Amino acid sequence: MSMGSSAAVHRSAGPELVTGTSIGQELKRLRSASGRSLADVAAECALSTSFLSLVENDKSDITLRRLGRLVEVYGISIADLLHTLPAGDEHIVRRQERQLFHSPANGIDVYLLVRETDFAMMPQILEIRPRASTAEFGQHVGEEWIYVVAGEVELEVKGLPTRILSVDDSAYYNAELPHRFRNPSAEVMSRLICVNTPPNL
Repeated sequence: MSMGSSAAVHRSAGPELVTGTSIGQELKRLRSASGRSLADVAAECALSTSFLSLVENDKSDITLRRLGRLVEVYGISIADLLHTLPAGDEHIVRRQERQLFHSPANGIDVYLLVRETDFAMMPQILEIRPRASTAEFGQHVGEEWIYVVAGEVELEVKGLPTRILSVDDSAYYNAELPHRFRNPSAEVMSRLICVNTPPNL
C-alpha cells in the first residue's frame, strides 16, 4: 500500500489508529482503567509527566520505542492498541482491512498483516519516508526477519556491521540485540516486510 492510500485516515497531532481513534485516547483509557496517575506512569516508564499529558491529549507525537516502554507498563503490546478488524475470514486480511499505526515522529507507517496479535508470528509492512528512521534502538524478546520490497534500508544491529539492504535483500537476527532501521535515500521511500516471533510491534 502506498503512502497516499492512507491519506483518507483522519490525522491529529499525535499518532492514530486506522479507525481514527487516537492512541492518546487509548493510552488515557488504559491509565484510567489501571488506576494510575500521570506521575505514576511517568515514573514507571522514565518519561516526564508533562510529555505524557501532551501525548494523551493528542498534542504531541511519540516514537515507537517510547510507546513500547509505555504500553509495557500496562502489560500489553503496541499491537494490542489496534482495534479488532471487521468480521471476516480469520485467515485472510484484505488490503483495505490492514490495521495501520502511523508514527509522524518516526516517519514510519506500520501495517499489521494478521487479524489477531496472539499468533506465533507478527508479520508487518513498514513504509519509511526518505531520511526517516526508528529514532531509538528497538530491543525485544525473540527473533526478527525483514525483506526489502522497495527502496533501500540501512539495518543497524548492535555488535554487527551496519548494512544497506536493497530490493529482494533480507536479514534474520536476534531481536534481543538493539536494532533499528533507516531509509538512507533523500527521495525514495523504503518498504519492507518485517516478521517478529513472538509478536512484538
